[in-house]
Amino acid sequence: MSNVFQLHASNPGGFTRMDNDLYGALIRADLSGRELRVALAIHRQTAGYNVSSARIAASYIAEMANIHREDVSRIIGELLRQRVIYREGGSKAPIGISPANEWKIDAKNNRKTTATKEPQCGVSTTSLVAFPPHNKDTNTSTTSDEVVVDAKRQPGAVPEKVSRTKQDACPHRAIVDLYHEILNELPGVALINATRIQHLQSRWREHQAHRDLAFWREFFETVKASDFLMGKVEGRFNTKPFRATFDWLIAPRNFVKVVEGNYNA
Repeated sequence: MSNVFQLHASNPGGFTRMDNDLYGALIRADLSGRELRVALAIHRQTAGYNVSSARIAASYIAEMANIHREDVSRIIGELLRQRVIYREGGSKAPIGISPANEWKIDAKNNRKTTATKEPQCGVSTTSLVAFPPHNKDTNTSTTSDEVVVDAKRQPGAVPEKVSRTKQDACPHRAIVDLYHEILNELPGVALINATRIQHLQSRWREHQAHRDLAFWREFFETVKASDFLMGKVEGRFNTKPFRATFDWLIAPRNFVKVVEGNYNA
């Protein structure tokens, strides 16, 4: 039984046409599975309606691609950086698929072929069977705060330890630099004090999507696109307009409001 069906204009289910060059480029593209799903969702919402670009909410893409909304925002940032998609303006502007010849995709799976290393084990002179090293030769113990890396018991050798705290460290300065770059109309940050470090560290650790500077760039661009947060909307009864500050943005409740788009007066 054939599973090939002819597509007709009267097909009640409809169909989305895709340029053959774009189709081939997506097949060859070294994108992650989630990046490809988001790109296809954007293509569906643009080419599927015969438009080159459209305003597409991250929540809608999340539903289509079955990906968490905050992860979608991060992935859109990655696709923009790699020029797979483009945006016509700020963070809420229409997006579309870029021409394949403009793509600058990171090489994720291009691993150089290296010579196979000989196994570190004893080899019988009468057999080709390799015997694995004894367990006593390798120490794989760990503690709650540190990870032991390649700790071989040799006379005088000290195991190399990597602190989990360092692995999860928040790039405070880089985030503040992004704030100054994108939101230069808002009050600047002159001092990264203990309170700010604590709040940034908490926001960085509370979700995997936050541990990416691309997320923070989109976060600040969302703020820039809001007339309310930028102090361009007059308050009630002609009161002074509200204007966000760095401390306000990284406070727990306010941070969630901005991420979820629930920050209007």
